[in-house]
Amino acid sequence: MNDTERSILDELGEAPFLCSLATVTADGRPWVRFVRATIDEHLVLRVPTFAETKKVREIEAHPEVHITCGNTDPTRPGSYFQIEGRAAVRRDAESRRLAWTDHLARWFVDADDPSYAVVVVWPHRITRVPIGRNGRAEVWSR
Repeated sequence: MNDTERSILDELGEAPFLCSLATVTADGRPWVRFVRATIDEHLVLRVPTFAETKKVREIEAHPEVHITCGNTDPTRPGSYFQIEGRAAVRRDAESRRLAWTDHLARWFVDADDPSYAVVVVWPHRITRVPIGRNGRAEVWSR
């Protein structure tokens, strides 16, 4: 793991974190919504979702997505991240188990609930932008 990957995980490693997920609608327009995501040591993001949602249909039709996330505490300046990646909707037991957290029990019976799916995002570019005047953006890419 290089320094840029480590700094990304240091800031986003607390799961789940709030982010904005952008997809493309059937008529070619962008659509953004708040979601909660987790990130693993390989920088793969997982977003729990209901299996029958607009975002699922949009990702299945057009898998390129964009995520914006970062520091949401105004008393503690950090960074924000622009994440470009390719997504897939997973319904297999392993993917659902990896993304499962206890807070999901408010919406799903358990990780085997048939209405539960996971959007998995494999980033190909992450731009980390420190908040403040003296920060320089760092770019990580595959």
